[in-house]
Amino acid sequence: MYKRQLSRTRRSPSGRLRVDAPTGLASLVIIPALPEFFARYPDIHLELGCSDRPVDLIEEGVDCAVRGGALRDSSLVARRVGAMHYTTCASPAYLERHGRPLHPDDLARHRCVNYFSARTGEMFHWDFTRGGERVQLVLPGRIALNDSYAYTAAGLSGLGIVQMAEFLLRPMIEDGRLVPVLEDWSNDPMPIHVVFPQNRHLSNKVRVFVDWVADLFASHPAMHQG
Repeated sequence: MYKRQLSRTRRSPSGRLRVDAPTGLASLVIIPALPEFFARYPDIHLELGCSDRPVDLIEEGVDCAVRGGALRDSSLVARRVGAMHYTTCASPAYLERHGRPLHPDDLARHRCVNYFSARTGEMFHWDFTRGGERVQLVLPGRIALNDSYAYTAAGLSGLGIVQMAEFLLRPMIEDGRLVPVLEDWSNDPMPIHVVFPQNRHLSNKVRVFVDWVADLFASHPAMHQG
């Protein structure tokens, strides 16, 4: 009996694992897949922090974090695990009142909802590519938000056109609450990394979580590498 327990301990990572992830990504992609993670690693006790605020991994005792966008902290080790693909949408009511943009330059005459980083305060650009043409815009707007769910709600309420990760907007596009615009243009995917402190030993439980997240994103239609 003791030998079997010892063998399982060596085979299966165990213990507390503290991870931080953006709210939308955690809620719609990671959490729904956790039953499979726990079936594979039953001895890991996961503490998953879900927020869009900046997290100091060392100060707050976080083992690893899932982050989107450019990495600014050179003290962290990063592994790219996927990419968020973006889409541009508006509510049917907004399009009925204001019409559809036919070119990204038309957005300057529309009401657009901006998104700014909770980590840096930086306003996100709107970018579009079609063939050899590339357009990057900083658009005026009456409202800017730094939370993915609040941002999505702004689009649903008809406040303006939004550009957000496809995995967040897809359910609302499928049921007709949001309508894609500028569909013949593509957007630069945002890289997603799992980061952890370089002065901290990469334990087996962190390693298996990173590998699992990479596999999860690779199989997700809106989260694959790109």
